[in-house]
Amino acid sequence: MRHSQHTETEILYLLHEAEAGIPIPEICRTAHISERTFYRWRKRYGSLTPPALLAMKELQSENRRLRTLLSRLSEAARANEGTTSKTPRAPVRSDCGFEPMHRPVNVQGEARGASLGRFAIVRGPR
Repeated sequence: MRHSQHTETEILYLLHEAEAGIPIPEICRTAHISERTFYRWRKRYGSLTPPALLAMKELQSENRRLRTLLSRLSEAARANEGTTSKTPRAPVRSDCGFEPMHRPVNVQGEARGASLGRFAIVRGPR
């Protein structure tokens, strides 16, 4: 976003001049701004006083600081999540025919579930 060539106090002064009765085209011509910019400033800063402007600037800087702090904490949490905790696995249901990976495959006498799905051919007969 492009920064303004005018400070907030200058903007407030220009808005105060307009409230005092100076024509807006004359203000815009002397300040070297467009009328669209003037009306945008009036919409944004119209009801502000200098103390309120200072409070707004403090709030903006505090919000910026908190956003950076939050992003750093979330990055640290994501980094810790990947290294320290493992994803919990759902318990294996015995009635579905699935077996854990560490059990031997060719156990005689056990009933096995059907090999269904996209990669059934790759699995081969059991």
